[in-house]
Amino acid sequence: MIAEGWKNELPESHRIALEIAYSDFLDAYFKISPTDAGKIEQVANWLPKKHVNRYTPMFCGRFIVCMSSVAERLVQPERISPVPRSTAEAFALHVLVQHATAILKDVQRVDADFSQFTSMVFRDTDFLSLYEAAAEVPGVDLNKRVSLPNNLEFNDWFKPFDPDKPVNPFVYEDWTTEQLGINFYR
Repeated sequence: MIAEGWKNELPESHRIALEIAYSDFLDAYFKISPTDAGKIEQVANWLPKKHVNRYTPMFCGRFIVCMSSVAERLVQPERISPVPRSTAEAFALHVLVQHATAILKDVQRVDADFSQFTSMVFRDTDFLSLYEAAAEVPGVDLNKRVSLPNNLEFNDWFKPFDPDKPVNPFVYEDWTTEQLGINFYR
């Protein structure tokens, strides 16, 4: 079961809801093709609107792998903390918690409290500030813009926070080569 190592912080109903949220997300979005604009839009609804025009099929595929990486760490019998190893993984875990919260409210009429769990699993919650950020403006002089710290720049979302704790190579290596324009095979 997901979050077995967190059973002191999460009641069984919350752990079951996380597992259902993960299964629901994979069932709905695992296979996204370039023509699945509706599915991409649905994934984008969970993420900051600031970058909505950058959520592509490639991005969504890598985001789903991040969600699987997070789920894989959560099923370990011993705690791994912090769970997310990149900004994209932090968003993936946040989406799981939000979806699990909605499941508990809709199905069991329970106001879920994941606060103790989330205070322990995230290294920080800086990424949540991106939900409040203004949309990207075309024509902004990037030389005058202040870079965001902590891998909050969109192109850094898949980059590991710590090089000694890597993320799935599919999401980071492929994302890096794609951003550099040298990913010839996809």
